[in-house]
Amino acid sequence: MHNGALPALFGVPIPEGGLVGSLVEARPSDACQPIDGPPNASAVFIVLIPRYGCSFAAKVLHAQQAGFQAAIVHNVNSQALVNMVREREEQPPLRIPAVFTAEVTSKMRGEVGGATNGRPGLGWVELRALRQG
Repeated sequence: MHNGALPALFGVPIPEGGLVGSLVEARPSDACQPIDGPPNASAVFIVLIPRYGCSFAAKVLHAQQAGFQAAIVHNVNSQALVNMVREREEQPPLRIPAVFTAEVTSKMRGEVGGATNGRPGLGWVELRALRQG
């Protein structure tokens, strides 16, 4: 994912070779409680979650518990980027990568949309690791 995505300051980094997967919206959309899992387990799925309602870590934890391989949290009514931090370390470990992006970037979805087992598919997305230096 480009166009100004910031990796979370918790969890695991995006793999060095990147991560490509099918993008689906969280259900329920705010991901402040457990969410529905990916349409199937035979492919890579990345979940799209709007900001607000609860902590970033709670949103990513619910994505992880549902079986997603990564999470994209996007801003709402704003193009500002913020660092996603974790408030409490006593929560379960977060083992999936997550990024934060502007609202406009969340709307730039792949051109290959379509339904995936009854869920609207938003197309494919690629998350890339930031290069240092």
